[in-house]
Amino acid sequence: MNLTLAILKPDTVAAGNAGKVLAHLEEKGFTIRGLRVLHLTPAQAEAFYAVHRERPFFASLTAFMSSGPVVVLALERDGAIAKWREVMGATDPGKA
Repeated sequence: MNLTLAILKPDTVAAGNAGKVLAHLEEKGFTIRGLRVLHLTPAQAEAFYAVHRERPFFASLTAFMSSGPVVVLALERDGAIAKWREVMGATDPGKA
């Protein structure tokens, strides 16, 4: 079994879709090993996404991620990382 981190973003939480996403993840074979609702500070979002600091979208990304509550998950299943990427789909807004 493998673990991976997942974050349900502020727009998902605000729209009331977190429960639907959790149910979908369980249907896809994930076990939720941990779950926490957080409201990231701008400094926490900047630290988490530091790898993107030089990208033009960094400021808008960190502002968005600190704009409201997020749900942070520890997900477990065989091939968790690859399956999470498959379930999540495209992350580039132009391709999503």
